[in-house]
Amino acid sequence: MRRIHFVNLPPKATIKIFSLDGDLIRELHHPESRFSDTPSHTAWDLITRNTQAITSGIYLYSIESDWGNQVGKIVIIK
Repeated sequence: MRRIHFVNLPPKATIKIFSLDGDLIRELHHPESRFSDTPSHTAWDLITRNTQAITSGIYLYSIESDWGNQVGKIVIIK
């Protein structure tokens, strides 16, 4: 199964994934036992919040926590 892994996360964090248009694709809450193998790891199963598979493209992510915020880009090629 394909996944995007977010590692070295603080104890509590919210990960938001957006399209380039700014639409919210998915929101993950760390820790969530379903996607967290270790205390600093969370994975995204490439499924949207509407339970659809994502398409190829560029996505933006934001990680928000008490330690601050971090933003970045993800490129998906299928």
